[in-house]
Amino acid sequence: MEEGNSIIYGLEHQTRALSAQYGESDAIRFLIGTQSLKPQANQVHVVELEEDTGALHTKVFKHEIGEVWHLRCSPHDVATLLTTHNAYDPNTSQCTMGVTIYKLPTVEVIPKDLDDLSAIQGRNAEDMELLKTITPEKPEDEIRCAEWHPTDPNRIGVVYEGSLRVHDVNTGSAVTTAAPEGRTRLKFTGGKWNPHQGHTQFAVLQDMHVKCYDTRDDCNKPSWCIDNAHRQLARDLDFNPNRQFHLATAGDDAALNIWDYRNGKEPIFSRTDHSHWVWSVRYNSYHEQLLLTGSSDGRALLTAAASVCRHLDDEAARLSQVLEDGVLQSYEQHEDSVYCAEWSAAEPWTFASLSYDARLVLSRVPRHFKYKILL
Repeated sequence: MEEGNSIIYGLEHQTRALSAQYGESDAIRFLIGTQSLKPQANQVHVVELEEDTGALHTKVFKHEIGEVWHLRCSPHDVATLLTTHNAYDPNTSQCTMGVTIYKLPTVEVIPKDLDDLSAIQGRNAEDMELLKTITPEKPEDEIRCAEWHPTDPNRIGVVYEGSLRVHDVNTGSAVTTAAPEGRTRLKFTGGKWNPHQGHTQFAVLQDMHVKCYDTRDDCNKPSWCIDNAHRQLARDLDFNPNRQFHLATAGDDAALNIWDYRNGKEPIFSRTDHSHWVWSVRYNSYHEQLLLTGSSDGRALLTAAASVCRHLDDEAARLSQVLEDGVLQSYEQHEDSVYCAEWSAAEPWTFASLSYDARLVLSRVPRHFKYKILL
């Protein structure tokens, strides 16, 4: 991929689910789930970037169970993924949500020779192996998302609109449940595991707030919370992978906020560079000063938050002097809401953004910012 140029991959159906693929491979791969209302029309696309040439190689798999609202690749097995989906049942005239774990038949994407290339170009979507489907106890319950446990491949956290449940992957049954105490109209909208604190905490978004629960036992009181993290609905959160107690949130007030949750009264960093709802926020796994956001204003933004780490160590202090806080680059190749933005799991300078108009854009951190960080 040349400096300053993004690569666009178009899909047939609308999209809002994206995940980087994890594993020991150095391949830059992303998985996309489609959101078509047509019966048995949805797919999972595996997109691999050939870094030397900038070529994109893809494989397509069937996802006939329904439209994909959320997708996560397993951090434990490169071939395993889970989708949160919505399916219409014509017999009951109802939509039912669920979480399904799949196994890809192969993780190879780039053809090894011309014969392989011809075969891939002429091949229809392939089947994935369905390992387990988890459905709500009540068919009308909505599932917001599902997240793999950071260290235990047999556990996933599933965020329902009224509760958080940790499910056993093998049996599908709920192991522990966390729910707000008493009656509340404030529904859960998403969440994520805390990668620190022994991997027992799961933080959920509840309207404008962030609530974090200890998943070792059933509970109805959060371990910690950030009330009024946003002035309007909170849409996404991400923990700083390198420092305890820091997390970023994004919301309908067009804000990107960074918090130290030990004192969640005020954010330690805040920007409102978007002009509409912010759907996605992601820390760079290696360079925590870099964050990605995606918004309904049709843009993905690369933002620097170097000043947050200024007093933490000498290296962070140096970066705060060479990188100015604020937007480093705006990526405007989308024509609809950018629902997801994800860093590559294999290459720290490459990322992808996905919009509802079925457009995946792969980009790189501009070279001069990269050199400022490294040199």
